[in-house]
Parts: sequence; structure tokens; C-alpha cells
Amino acid sequence: MRFGDNFISSQHPPWATSYIDYIRLKQLIYPLFDLRYAAEESINYIIDSPLNDLSSPRHLPDIQTSAEFQKELNNEVQKALLFLLGSLGEIASELSELSEEFITLSANVQLQLSSNELLEQIHALRMKFIDRVGSKLLLLLEFVELNVGAITKIVKKHDKAVARWEASSGDHYGDEQHRYQRLRTQYLPRFAVHSTNANIRCLFLIAADAGDTNNNSKDISTFGGWNALQFNLEKSLEQLFSWERDLLPRQNRVRSGTSGNLASLQGDGQDDDFSPLSHRSLSFGFYLASLSSPSKQKQSSEAPFFEPMLYRIQSTRKRLGQSTNRYNRMVYAHEMLGNDLNDNNQSQIKTRFGSIENMQKLRSQSIGADPDVRPPSAIVSQLSKFLNLASSALYMCNYNVTTPTSGLYAKLLGFDEAHAGLIIGMTPAAVIVSSLLYSWWSSYSYKKALIFASSCCAIGNLIYAFALPCNSLTMVLVGRLMTGFGSARTINRRYIADYYNLEERTAGMADFVSASALGMAVGPALAALLSYVAPAGGHHAGRWWTVETAPGYVMFFFWCLYLVANIIFFEEPDRVQQTSAKEEKAATSDERAPLKSNTGINIDEAPRTKTAKRSFSLGGVPVFISLLLLVLLKAVLEGLTSSTPTVSRYYFGWDVNLCGTYLAILASLMIPANYVVATVSRRFDDREIILAMLVMMGVGIAGFVTYAGSDGETSFICFSLIIFISCNALEGPTMGLLSKVIPKSLRAGIFNAGWLATEAGTIGRVFGDFWLSGAAHKGIDNLVVALFGPLITLVIGSTVVTLWNYSQLQPRYDDEEDDD
Repeated sequence: MRFGDNFISSQHPPWATSYIDYIRLKQLIYPLFDLRYAAEESINYIIDSPLNDLSSPRHLPDIQTSAEFQKELNNEVQKALLFLLGSLGEIASELSELSEEFITLSANVQLQLSSNELLEQIHALRMKFIDRVGSKLLLLLEFVELNVGAITKIVKKHDKAVARWEASSGDHYGDEQHRYQRLRTQYLPRFAVHSTNANIRCLFLIAADAGDTNNNSKDISTFGGWNALQFNLEKSLEQLFSWERDLLPRQNRVRSGTSGNLASLQGDGQDDDFSPLSHRSLSFGFYLASLSSPSKQKQSSEAPFFEPMLYRIQSTRKRLGQSTNRYNRMVYAHEMLGNDLNDNNQSQIKTRFGSIENMQKLRSQSIGADPDVRPPSAIVSQLSKFLNLASSALYMCNYNVTTPTSGLYAKLLGFDEAHAGLIIGMTPAAVIVSSLLYSWWSSYSYKKALIFASSCCAIGNLIYAFALPCNSLTMVLVGRLMTGFGSARTINRRYIADYYNLEERTAGMADFVSASALGMAVGPALAALLSYVAPAGGHHAGRWWTVETAPGYVMFFFWCLYLVANIIFFEEPDRVQQTSAKEEKAATSDERAPLKSNTGINIDEAPRTKTAKRSFSLGGVPVFISLLLLVLLKAVLEGLTSSTPTVSRYYFGWDVNLCGTYLAILASLMIPANYVVATVSRRFDDREIILAMLVMMGVGIAGFVTYAGSDGETSFICFSLIIFISCNALEGPTMGLLSKVIPKSLRAGIFNAGWLATEAGTIGRVFGDFWLSGAAHKGIDNLVVALFGPLITLVIGSTVVTLWNYSQLQPRYDDEEDDD
């Protein structure tokens, strides 16, 4: 369903005049942008015909500039905000009145009056709480959700037209340079909490509070009003539930549970889809996150408290939270590029949960304390989720555990330490090929693909450990190549995208990034720890157990444990169920497709036609620059971490223990750096952060080349910290920008944008490692200059390219459909 149609149909009719008038604002854009500024073939991508808006006539003022359009938008925001504030006060008043009745009922329960009389009072009060507080609270949450979506949509539509005008005008704006201005930095949720307009700021702060279900937001200030309302409602309903279960005779519990409840939620004979509390708001992802497979859970003696209204309120707040948690949004764009965060997950939910009648039946049976009746379980178990994350953490640990000793390993085999880069680089080189295999394989089986990847890692580590006794550098390279072929990160991402509920998905990606960062830190720390229990390779005791081979043996042991756990405990998701959900969604969409309107135009044909006409595109300059920056930052980062053991050992005499500890400290800074970037990104655009991080990276590399080797450990540590932090901080906004400018033709299939970004980063790693090997052949004393001298040239070149194309490094919304 198109956004305009969905916006109108989702409104609560008595509040219709209080919503932001999205249709009117959209119609204001038509005369604002003179079509002579757009190429003939691009006109239909800027706006749709007003004939498609089947709404009543509205007064349309003659606006000539973006500033005048902004005033109209501000008026709509003010209208919605004032209604929202007034409604929150009304709900609080209703809750206060019902709390007085609750206190009176509590006294009657303590007096142990007639059970039948008390049950009638409890049921009546429960329905009052649901009707007068719960339903209004849910509708008000949806009011916030719809209006925030309308603001975001109309601003994107306006900025899309501005981008088209800029493209058609080139650099010849003339006197109209200030006529059209982009509005995204003032109205989109990312920036709105810092807007100079108090109404905009207040609305989005309330929306952020509505989505902060734990009231634990650290980067913005919220007042916790939604939490207070929900908390008091939940506590009251839970106590009523407890009284009802204690008083109601067991033989009558199931029979008495549903009378009256459905009438309140749906109305007699009213179709579920047309109810203001219809299943479009139903989502139980937050509840399912705490459940594993029912077959592996212990059954308690009593069923849990279950109130459908509360779960629907919570699920709506979870959806709102997806757009207000900036860090999770950035992580999602970073790791799940090519997957739409706003995908409708309702068909999957409906398949597992059914209608409101089934939920009410579930509540009624839970009063009867039937231990076999419980809310449906998640598609995948918690243990399977853990094993999926453990695979990523274990691989990143494996990737980094050999970094402190790679140069020593090559030296023991009779080669120069310069081969350290070659040894480390074999792993990402294999990932370039393996990512394609796993992208295809995960379409059929996750468990088998994970077992194969784990086996490759285990075998690769064993070969790596046996290379020293066999005195073979080839075995070292093959072992690292096999380890890279066992990289299952493509599977891990796909698993989260396909089988996590929508409400869990961004949190799942945050866990994925955290697990990866943990592995990056644990790897060098493990190498440092092994230096205490394993002798150096030149020790007379032998060449089987040394500080160089110990990481291979230890990781082989860990991978074997993981392989056994994966075989026994990992559960293959129910693909049949997911397929059925998709088929049901497709069938439902076809059945509900609108017929021709009274104008004779099928209002859904135009968007499909426009999309069909769009040819395959690589996205142009912004996509190219984003991928270039990914290659650059990974090359610099890999060059720094891979060269640190050799450089620190040559200049400062660091041993494996000290070097491993330092690399572990560096890796532990990854998550704090991303949190800082997520906070800063609320005030600054992606391109601004990218430019600042490029400058910071250039300064760090220049200082590293000039002072790191000759001026002692302090300079080495300070400038390497600057380089590491700037590279990690650059990755977030770069991936964020790429997710905004990537064309739809690269958002699906095996060769999608996510795969493209992964390959770009992997190529950067390979380049950094192989360049290190080439630079080291000129001598360790010239390693820093030979390695980072060309890299700083690339950083300066990338900065110039970024500045030259600065105006293009922002969302154009070319793929933003006007009404979908």
C-alpha cells in the first residue's frame, strides 16, 4: 500500500483533523518547483499527478520558496503537537480517576466480599482500564508514529525535488540560489532533537521517549511520561489479573474469560481490519526475545500474566524505538546494507499468532493456569542466536590472534619478517571468494553452512600449527587461507536479517557488532596470554608447542568445541513457515489491491510502471566515493595493526605479551568510537563527519610517519590511536551514506550492496597486508615511511575528491517513491 493511502486509512477517524495534513503538504510541492528545471524524463519521478490524491479540496496558498513551504509544515507540526500534549494530559486524568476506583476495589477484596460480586467489579474495572486508558494510549502512540512518518516522508519528497532542480541547473543557480533549500537537517529524526524550532524538538523528543521502552536513552533527554503511563496501567491490570485468577473457580475460568473482551477491542461483528485496534499494530517481538524453543524450556506451574493490550502497546513503542536509537540505526546501516529496516513483518506475526480472538483466548486460558498454554515461541531459539553470534566472535578472535606473532613465525621458517603481511593477508583474500559461496548456501541451509565454515577454520588452524614442525611457509599460508574460507560473517548477517523479528533486528545487529569487537580484542589478548605458557620458537624444547604455534592449537580446540555445540544445539529455522508467511502476504496484497478509482486511473499502476522503467544503476559518484573510502580505511587500518608488532619490536623491543596487550586495547576502542559517532551524527551530516575523519586520519598518519619511530613510545602510541579511532569512526558515516545513496537495483539478490561493501572492505584489508609485505622488503628501518607514505597520499587524494564532490554526498531520494 502506498504511504498516502496507508496514512489516511490508519488514522483514528475522530482525530482526523489533528493529524499532519500530508496530502495538502504534498500538493504544495507541485507549484513550488517549476517543471522547467527538471529533465522531461525525470518529471514523473519528482511528483505524481494530483489526480491520484482522492481527497477533499484544500486551500493551497501560492508559495514560491522552500522557506514558505517550511512555514506551512511548521504550522502542521504545531497542530499535531498541541493535540498530542492535550491528549497525554487527558490519559493521565483518566488513569488518576481509575486509580481511585482501584483503591476502593482493593479494599473490597481485602474484606473478602462475595466472589461473584468481586469478579463483576474486577471485570468492569479491567474493561475501563482497557477502554479509557489502554486503547487511547495505543491510539496516541500510533498517532505519534504516523505523524513522524509523515514529516519524514514529506521532507524527503521536498529534498528530492531540490536535488532534481540542482542537477538540472548545474552550477548556474543565479538569483534562485536561495529559493530552494534542503530541509532534512532540520526535520528528520536524526537531527530534529537539536532543531531550533521548539515544536519540532518537542515532538521528536516525545517520539524518542515513546520508543525508549526502558527509559535508558543516554544521548537525548526524555521525560519518561510514556513509561509512567504504561507502568501504572500494567501494574493495575496485573493486579486485577491476579485477583481474577484467585477468585474464579477453575472449572469456570476458561468459559468466562472471553465474554466482553472482544466487544471492547473490536466491536460486535466488526471486521478486524477496520477496527482502530486492528492487527496492523500487533507485534510480539519484544516478548519473543526472551523465549527459546518451547521444547527446551521448563514449564512453570502457572502460566504468565498475558494482556494483549499491553503487548500491543509495547510492540508499537518498539517500532518507534527503531527510528530513535541512532546507534542501532547506524549499526544496521553498517552491517545490513541492502535490507529494509521498515519492511512489514506483520504477515509473519499473523501466521504465528493469529487474530485478536486467539490472543484473548490465550489470556483466558492463562487465567486457568493451564501449563500447556503459552504465547507462541520464536522462530529461532536463543541458543541458536547465541551460536550464530559466537561464530562471528570466534572468527574475529581467530583473525587477530596471530597478528602479534606472524612476523616471528616467518622468521623462524627462514624468511624475512616482511612476510607477516602476506600471512595475515591470506585470510581476507579467501573471504573474497567464500562470501559468495555462503551468500548462496545460506539460502538453503544455515546449519550445514556453519558446520562447513567451522570445519574449515578448525582444519586451517591445525595446518597453521603444524607448519613450524614441518618447516613449511606454504602450510602457514594454506592454513590462514583455510581460516579465511571459514569466515561465516555473511551467514551471520543473513541469519539475523531473515529470522529475527523486526523489533529485534537492529538490536541483533548491535549484538553482532559487539561480538565482533569482542573477538577483535580477545584475539591479541589471547596471544599475549599464551606468551606466558608457551616458549619462543627458538627454544631448545622443540617446535611443536611454541608461542607461534600455540594460537593454532588453541583455536583448533575452540573451533572443535563450537562445531560440536553447533551440531547438537543449533536449530535450522523453519523455512516453510517463513515461505508461508510471504505467500500469505502476497496473496493478501493481491486481494486488497485497489480497483480503479473514479478518475479511471489505477492508483497503484503508476509506481510499478516507474519502477519498472528504471534501469540497473551503480549509483554514480556518491556510491563510488563511499566504496573508495571503505577500501582506504580498511587498508590503513590493516596496515597499522599488522605492522604494529614488527615496528614496536624493532624500535622499542616490545615482546609478544606487550604487543598483544596493546592491540587488544586498540580493538576495545571500536565500540566507544562508534557510540561517539552516533551521538555526533545527530548534529552533523554524514559528509561532514567523513571529511573531519579524513582530516584526522591524515594528521595521524603524518604524525606517525614523522615521529613514531624516532621520538619514542609516546608518539607511537598517540598517533596510532588517532589513526585507529579515525578509521573506525569513518566507517560508520561512510556506510550510512552508502545506505542512503545506493540504488534499488543493488538492494537485492546475491550481488547486492551489502556484498559490494563487504568486498570493498575485504579488498582494502588484502591491499593493506600485501602492501605491508612489499614495504618491509626495503628494510624494517624504512618500513614506516614505505608503508604509510603512499597511504597518506591516498588519504589526501580521497579528501580532495570528497571536497570536489561534496554537494553530491547527501541523499537524493531518487528511489523514494512518491506514495508507496
